[in-house]
Amino acid sequence: MGAVFLVGPTACGKSKVAVEIAQALDGEIINMDSMQIYDGMRIGSARPTHEEMKGVPHHLYGMVPMGKDFSVAEYKSTAMETMAEIEARGKLPILCGGTGLYLNAMTYRMDFGRVQGDPALRMRLLEELEANGAEALHQRLCIVDPSTGARLHPNDVKRVLRALEVYEATGIPMSEREEEFTRMEQENYDFLILGL
Repeated sequence: MGAVFLVGPTACGKSKVAVEIAQALDGEIINMDSMQIYDGMRIGSARPTHEEMKGVPHHLYGMVPMGKDFSVAEYKSTAMETMAEIEARGKLPILCGGTGLYLNAMTYRMDFGRVQGDPALRMRLLEELEANGAEALHQRLCIVDPSTGARLHPNDVKRVLRALEVYEATGIPMSEREEEFTRMEQENYDFLILGL
């Protein structure tokens, strides 16, 4: 198995370049953007139009209903299956997007099952958010995990909640868990990462 990863910020021309690579190398494109995965997210996410796709098959765009949670573990599983299907057709998988966590998940052997979501804990944190506000929740994160707290903006409520959830479920700050990324092995297939 082999793949090309095309990464970069929103509106830098990734989709256009991905189509050009696919046309030149007989490839198919797989979405690697965490917002374009959702149905109905065309406008704010720079999702390619039908015309911009130029007849090149595109996969994993708009496949998840709005409001439904979709984890990085689910993304990796679905993307790996899609890559295998593309290769079985004799085509080159080209993963295009700007979500760094998706890139890490696809290029490193990551263990996603260690910190499962806890609905009761999540509900308690959401109630705390409602009662005290995002700033208070962020301040609490800064106390238990200063590194992650410094990296996240108080308004990045989803990530602040997840960091607190991980800490409360395991007793280990998320920043310490992220250090494990530097010790992970690469996935066992050839890939090339191109950045715009």
